[in-house]
Amino acid sequence: MVLRPPHLALALLLISTPAAADPFPARDLNPLLAGFGLPAALPARLSGETWTLAADLNWASVSLVQRAGSEQLIVDAETREARLTIGRSWSSGFAAQVQIPYRYTGGGVLDSTIDSWHELFGLPRGSRAFSPQDRVRIAYASGNTVLFDERSSQSGLGDISLDFGRSLSSSAATAATAWLSIKLPSGDADRFTGSGATDASLAIAAEHRLGENWSAFGQAGVAWLGEGERLAARQRDFAWSALAGIGWRAWRGLELKAQLDAHSAVFDEAELDFLGEAFVLTFGGDYRFASGWQLDLAVSEDIAVESASDVVFVLGLKKAL
Repeated sequence: MVLRPPHLALALLLISTPAAADPFPARDLNPLLAGFGLPAALPARLSGETWTLAADLNWASVSLVQRAGSEQLIVDAETREARLTIGRSWSSGFAAQVQIPYRYTGGGVLDSTIDSWHELFGLPRGSRAFSPQDRVRIAYASGNTVLFDERSSQSGLGDISLDFGRSLSSSAATAATAWLSIKLPSGDADRFTGSGATDASLAIAAEHRLGENWSAFGQAGVAWLGEGERLAARQRDFAWSALAGIGWRAWRGLELKAQLDAHSAVFDEAELDFLGEAFVLTFGGDYRFASGWQLDLAVSEDIAVESASDVVFVLGLKKAL
């Protein structure tokens, strides 16, 4: 049985909202979803009167050609999103944070590296086998109508998100926090840095310690999507998202983690896989330094092939101040 995002979200809420490990700051960098307000991974545990500072980079590559009926989609590009997050929590159990992204979509340098990665692990190369290396082209046609055909690199400020949290429970083993997020249209849909609309989402993030060295974490959310500027006639009003993961403390400050992210389709009648629901597996680890800084390093793969970027490299750095 395929576990779809709404079912996965419900399951996460029913497993006693578990994790002492933190989720990776991984995101779906599908250029056509730029700026839609699917909630990012949010903290499950609030730490009293504390400021937090985090910076992360997601660097993705995708190369695909998809056809279904009268539709054709070509996406061949790299996306790099750097995100700065500044947060504040209070001993009353409330928290607030702002996320400021900067996004680039265009040509890149990863194609040969990813070809070698796929060859090493016996993964399918798909359209990479016949596409020019390191080019940029994002095109969509329905019948004889070409809705867009972008062939130049674009970058700029992305859609800023304001997040407001309320702790639901907190103990040595378990924590859960509810979050309301409002995503502002500060980016530019024509430059693939935003959606052109204001979105809002509700999410519950949770963690649970499974033992001395094991922990689990999860999040479930639903987003209300304002009418964006790209493929607006086909855009849905709501989208589900969820993540679930497990961590193992391997050595001192080193924790190895695996995380599954999923979200429902943002566009109606999505026969093209890249416009439908997505399932992404991220694996790697984090290291907590004695200074209090935490470094995350990970790689994401689209386990539902061509539903998201082929590969995303994830780098995160954060600290409670």
